[in-house]
Amino acid sequence: MATHEVGRAVPSVVTPEAVRGTPAGIASRAAANLIDFVVTGSLLVGVYAGAAVFRFLRNPRSFTFPAPSLALVILVGSVIAGLYFAACWALSGRTYGDFLLGLRVVGRGGRHHPRPTVALLRAVACVVFPVGLVWSVVDRSGRSAQDLLLRTSVVYDWPHD
Repeated sequence: MATHEVGRAVPSVVTPEAVRGTPAGIASRAAANLIDFVVTGSLLVGVYAGAAVFRFLRNPRSFTFPAPSLALVILVGSVIAGLYFAACWALSGRTYGDFLLGLRVVGRGGRHHPRPTVALLRAVACVVFPVGLVWSVVDRSGRSAQDLLLRTSVVYDWPHD
C-alpha cells in the first residue's frame, strides 16, 4: 500500500474489487454504448438478411433486395435496441457492452438489476433520449437523466472469476 499525502493508506494498484459498486464514469458508459450500438446494428443487419431470404423464398424468379425507407430502418432499429436493452437489463443488469467494460445497471437498492418494468422503461428512455447520458457528467452520483427518472444507477461490477 502506498500512503496518500494526508497519511491515508490507498491501494497502489486499482483492482476490480476496489471500485466495485462505485458509479461508472461517462467514458466507460459511452464505450459500452458504442459496443451496444454495434451489437444492435448487427441485429438490424440480421433482420434485413432474414427479410431478404424470406422474400427470395417466396418468389425467387423476381427477387430483388428489399429497399426499406430510412424511417422504417430507424423505427426497426429503435425497436431492436429497446428490446435488446430491456431484455439484458431485466435478466442480468448488463448488456454485452456493459459486460465487456465491467458495468451493471442496478435498481433502487443498488444491489440487484432493475425489475422488468423498470428495465423496459429505462430502455425506451435511452432509445428516445440518448443524450440523457450526458447528465452523468454533472451529476455527483454519475447518474444519467434516465437513471434519475427511474431511480437506477450504473456501477462498476466486473463478473467474478
